[in-house]
Amino acid sequence: MLKQHQPFPKFEWFQVFDVTPSERQTLIDKYGLTDELIFYATDPNESARMEYDKARDIMLMIFDIVTPDSERAATEPMGILFKDHRLFTFTRSTTTFADHILEEPNNNQVQVDHDQIEPLDIVLNGLYSLATDYVGAIVGINRRRKGIQDRLTQSKSIQKEINSLLDLETSLIYFLNSLRSDKVLLLELKRHEANNLTLLQSEHIDDILVEVSQGIDMAEMAQEVINSVSSAYSNLVNSDLNWTMKLLTVYSIVLTVPTIVSGFYGENVELPFMHADNGWIYTIGITVLGMALAFIILWRAGFFKK
Repeated sequence: MLKQHQPFPKFEWFQVFDVTPSERQTLIDKYGLTDELIFYATDPNESARMEYDKARDIMLMIFDIVTPDSERAATEPMGILFKDHRLFTFTRSTTTFADHILEEPNNNQVQVDHDQIEPLDIVLNGLYSLATDYVGAIVGINRRRKGIQDRLTQSKSIQKEINSLLDLETSLIYFLNSLRSDKVLLLELKRHEANNLTLLQSEHIDDILVEVSQGIDMAEMAQEVINSVSSAYSNLVNSDLNWTMKLLTVYSIVLTVPTIVSGFYGENVELPFMHADNGWIYTIGITVLGMALAFIILWRAGFFKK
């Protein structure tokens, strides 16, 4: 779908959603875009970066945003393209909400007057709100991790909780990769457009960089905490397994004594108490004594210390 947003005095804004082949051709023939850049802008696997076509005066931004409803990953790219006083935003079903955020950023950033607003002003205001989504998502991960950690201390079955921690760690990997790529993109934008940026636009980029950097710090800390919790409970599981194996070893050694005693008395050799009237009582006594002796030796060796 190719939709033109409400008019702005200084530029046109086209919102491109799940572009069709005919719309792709319209973008190429009517607006001078290239098939290569459209592919980059719509590729769900594209990494965050800047792309330039100096011959056609086109600048493309691929910015990773948080996608809580996506089945692919915790973040997905959004394409933002500038050409000839026109702004093109490329979204899919999982990222279309970003257009609404660009329209109504709902933040405290200073707004340019409507008759003076430029495409980059719209984008930077929206990206600030989209960048703050990372902080909210990471705070949510910390809350979920705390809940999982509390349940781990109360439950004997911890496999489900360990799997939940693994899911959180996977999400943090996506967040960190996207945040770092977005940071590189913003630094590249500021460097490349240094002579064209207004003072307010430069300040907005710095504000977004602060949010992205904060997100990186929070994600790294959350990742370290989750790794520590996972490692601690992995060590606990290993300790419990070692304890179980030690107990099984003790039982197997102690229970070997009756087999040895009965084995000796089953041989065709003369042994004490074989012909006594109460010989079976003596063999049981020898067995119990041997088991007790084995138990004491293992106990003094520390096999029962957890």
